[in-house]
Amino acid sequence: MKRNGHTSLFGPRGKPLTPSKKAYVGNNYYQATQNRMRRWVPAVVNDSDQTMTAATRSQIIGLARYLHANIGMVRGAVNDLALYSVGTGLIPQSQAERTRAQEFEDYFRSWAAIADTTGRFTFSQMQRLASLRLDVDGDIGFVMVETKEGYPQLQMVEGHRVTNDRDDKSYVDGVRTDKVGRPLGYSLRTGDKYRRVAAKDFILVYDPERADQQRGMSSLAHAINNIRDVSDILDYEKTGVKMASAIGVAITTESGAVDAGSSFIESGFESTDTQLAFDTFQAGMVPRLKTGESIDSFASNRPNPTFQGFLEFLVRDVAVGLGVPVEFIWDTSKLSGTTQRFVMAKASRAFEARQQLLISRLCDRVWRWVIAKGIKRGDLKDSPDWWRVSWQRPARITVDVGREASANLNDIRMGTRTIAEDAGERGVDWLEMRDQSEREASDLIDRAKRLADAHGISLEFAVGLLSSPSPNPPTNPVDFDRVMETKGKNPNE
Repeated sequence: MKRNGHTSLFGPRGKPLTPSKKAYVGNNYYQATQNRMRRWVPAVVNDSDQTMTAATRSQIIGLARYLHANIGMVRGAVNDLALYSVGTGLIPQSQAERTRAQEFEDYFRSWAAIADTTGRFTFSQMQRLASLRLDVDGDIGFVMVETKEGYPQLQMVEGHRVTNDRDDKSYVDGVRTDKVGRPLGYSLRTGDKYRRVAAKDFILVYDPERADQQRGMSSLAHAINNIRDVSDILDYEKTGVKMASAIGVAITTESGAVDAGSSFIESGFESTDTQLAFDTFQAGMVPRLKTGESIDSFASNRPNPTFQGFLEFLVRDVAVGLGVPVEFIWDTSKLSGTTQRFVMAKASRAFEARQQLLISRLCDRVWRWVIAKGIKRGDLKDSPDWWRVSWQRPARITVDVGREASANLNDIRMGTRTIAEDAGERGVDWLEMRDQSEREASDLIDRAKRLADAHGISLEFAVGLLSSPSPNPPTNPVDFDRVMETKGKNPNE
């Protein structure tokens, strides 16, 4: 029956049921329908600070840190992501005018060596630690402080210390925001005390997944249960293999006992005794058994290929969550040339995304802060473009260096590839490369001039003797025989 254009449901006595009385209302999406064939899932629709609470974060951080410390596949995957993303560090390249740019880069390089307030880490090491904490903890903080002389330094704060007192309702999970969600300050715990830091003096590095998210979550959160299951299964499987390896044969009797005069079992031992003497076994031995007795070889099929496939499935779950192909961190033996290039390309995208995250959320802000402090202190001269900077990334990984180098060279010759792009992929500053090339060319010309003057040969020929970029041998446009004769030497000698 329809009322007001809607279908009504009726109870046992014909009374219409309305949605207010918990009537079943259907939908076109089977996935949103709960039934007894699947376990209940807490499908909560709420803001991120309600579904990702401080208590949940604390528990996830503890589990993720334990797994990273004890499970090799987790440790290797996280460390590889940091290694190939950061390498020896992201290096700044100032975009100011050349004279000022070199001064800015030299100043930042000197600062980076003593960037940490504790004096333990360089700025490059801080970048690596930031990448590790992003995957394990979900985020990491940096407090921008100054020495008594006004020199800038960074204080690292791990994610579990960004929290607030429960009685302080102005902060949520260690972050205070305004009405539109802009961070105003952070609460940091040291022991039993809390201190507040303004947002302008604090950098929180995290990879957000939601628009209203103020804190990060561990990249291992989705796979924690699977990783724990892998650890438990491996422990059980290893125990089973040890037990199977400890049993050689099984002797079956009616009573479980043998005669004292048996030549197979020494006196004082029973077939059920685990302390069976090894010296009773001889090569080519033919035991004499009574009726009802038998000797059975104990064989085990553990571990089996099915278990190995199951284990690889769980490992893949970890890798997919980190955004890195499982073949890159686990096993590349099954890959062909084409699939290897695909895996490397996909892994490179993950590394580039991590690099861009560190650059946008950490490196750019640190550069502007350090250079501004240097100009304010009088250590550097001002420049209108002092804040502009790009970052030199580590060399890109490849599976075919020769093939790609040849293709890149052709692209440079055709003008479809720049020197800066090529040098950047190899982890080299193109300006420094050009400066070095200039120094080497000047040295080559100076040496060639000395050869030309000493032996009366042309400058071009002298340069060709010292360096020959062409496969063709250098030729001397000057009559070499005539020169040698004027020096009183036989040109045929």
